[in-house]
Amino acid sequence: MTEATENTGTETNEAQPAETQKQIIPNFDKTVDVKEFKFRFRKDELGNTRPAVELKLPVPSVEGLVAILEAGGKPLDLLLAAAEDVITSQARSLLNDNESMTVANFPTEQCLWNYIANMPEAEKKGRGIAKEIWEAFGKDYVEIMPAATGKTLEAVTLASKLLCGKYQQVKSNKPVITKLKEQLAIYSNTSPNAESFYDCIKFLDEKADELLADDGTKLLANL
Repeated sequence: MTEATENTGTETNEAQPAETQKQIIPNFDKTVDVKEFKFRFRKDELGNTRPAVELKLPVPSVEGLVAILEAGGKPLDLLLAAAEDVITSQARSLLNDNESMTVANFPTEQCLWNYIANMPEAEKKGRGIAKEIWEAFGKDYVEIMPAATGKTLEAVTLASKLLCGKYQQVKSNKPVITKLKEQLAIYSNTSPNAESFYDCIKFLDEKADELLADDGTKLLANL
């Protein structure tokens, strides 16, 4: 699969009329819910970007999940594998965010199903963005921002590192987060590749809002 045809992220909403899909799967089966997904793609080696594709797809409903549990077999194996992917993706995200994390200090409690379920939506979506996508976003940011802002290469490189680190190093420094959010908006409106990194930008923007709105209540509750 070439880079141009790699999926870089999806958005999902309740089913709405989709102009890009001629045949719609009717929602007549109570074991599935039909939802709309938008697939975006990265640029290829020639700089061409495949247009986003919107599809309506059947997703197991609550009744469908119960039926899978009752029937067992390979459908249940697939469901269990999907649950396992959620856990391992969370673990990988935690490890990527903190290079000093080891077996000794790994927060296993943050990989519990209920913990992940109650994470902010921005966090859950960010966990699903591949490391390669973040790396490509960071590289593009460094290439675009010196000319867009007049800042030095060193300054934009530092900003890129903090953004790709998902604000981990500055999560309690609101002035820095505010500045990074402003710079991200400039990048989003300047880079011809911004659409390819829509998921990264959306995650970072929402994460910044979450950190800026945090008044310490969450930390206090955990003490």
